[in-house]
Amino acid sequence: MANLSRREFSYLLTIKKYNDAGEGARINRIAKDLKIAPSSVFEEISHLEEKGLVKKKDDGIWVTDDGIKNINYLIKAHRVIEILLVNIGIDKQTACEYSKQFDYLVPQEIIDKLYNYLGKPSSCPHGLEIPV
Repeated sequence: MANLSRREFSYLLTIKKYNDAGEGARINRIAKDLKIAPSSVFEEISHLEEKGLVKKKDDGIWVTDDGIKNINYLIKAHRVIEILLVNIGIDKQTACEYSKQFDYLVPQEIIDKLYNYLGKPSSCPHGLEIPV
C-alpha cells in the first residue's frame, strides 16, 4: 500500500468519479472540482503516475488497480476509525471529522486489527459500506 496524503486521496477520488462514469478524467475538470490551478493538478497527476496510482491515456486519466486498492484502504481506515469513535461515545458527524484528521496516517496493520476487533463490520455509522 502506498503511503498517501489526504491531498493525494482527494485527487484519486476525483479521478475515480470520472472513471466510474466511464470516462477518463481531464486536468481542467479535476482543477475545477478541487478548486486548484490546472498547473498544480498537472504536477500532482505526474506525481501520482510516478507512484503507479494513475495512468495518463489518450482519453484521459485513469486510476490504476493499485490506485483503487489505496482508495479502498483509506475508505476502510476512515470508516473503521469512525466506528471506534462512535463506540466510545462520540456522535457520528464529529467522529467523521476526527477520523479525517488522521485516518491516512494509521498503518494498515492497526486498521486491520481494529476491523477484526470491531467484529468485521460491513458498514460505518453513516450506513456506508466498508471495503474489505
